[in-house]
Amino acid sequence: MLARFWATIYPYVNTVVFPTTTESNSFTIEIKNEDQQSQNLSLGSKVELIGPCGQPVSLNKTARNLLLVANTSPHKLLPFAQLALTCGMDVTFLISCKYPLESLDPRIEVHTGELKPLLENHFEWAEQTLMDFKPGTIIHKLLDPISSNIHVLCHLMMPCGAGACHGCTVYTKSGWKLACKQGPFFKLSELKLEIE
Repeated sequence: MLARFWATIYPYVNTVVFPTTTESNSFTIEIKNEDQQSQNLSLGSKVELIGPCGQPVSLNKTARNLLLVANTSPHKLLPFAQLALTCGMDVTFLISCKYPLESLDPRIEVHTGELKPLLENHFEWAEQTLMDFKPGTIIHKLLDPISSNIHVLCHLMMPCGAGACHGCTVYTKSGWKLACKQGPFFKLSELKLEIE
């Protein structure tokens, strides 16, 4: 979904946010202190929400194992972990950035470190994988055999959230797509490498 946190000369620029936990009548979003948006927030701040935007990513109902891979923003994948655990799936989280691991559900198996060796040790058994980044050439080639089971969150701004501004284009094998309409998650097998 999109959020508007501040009143500046750019009041229509939206920020993509993901709920970290959801309840029947509420949800929580996480914003890091170093995020530019956090400078304008305090307890009780008004946040305007728009959305959800794009297409949903469904968990494979027959899968037993979900692999989550975070390079920059683990909190964006937490709703999927919560849903998978509710469905009785095993969840493994590979994290290559700083994150308060004690805040994660203890049922999640967590591994931290450099992504390439972590992926080499864990990707083969994963029935579905969600990543918070678009991989470079080396990781893309490593994951190519299972790329149709991997959804990648394309890190993009979605200024309008309606597809009008074309500020969130993603280069795919079938041409340019809009993250706010057809994304923000895309199958890795559909993404075109920048250098081919």
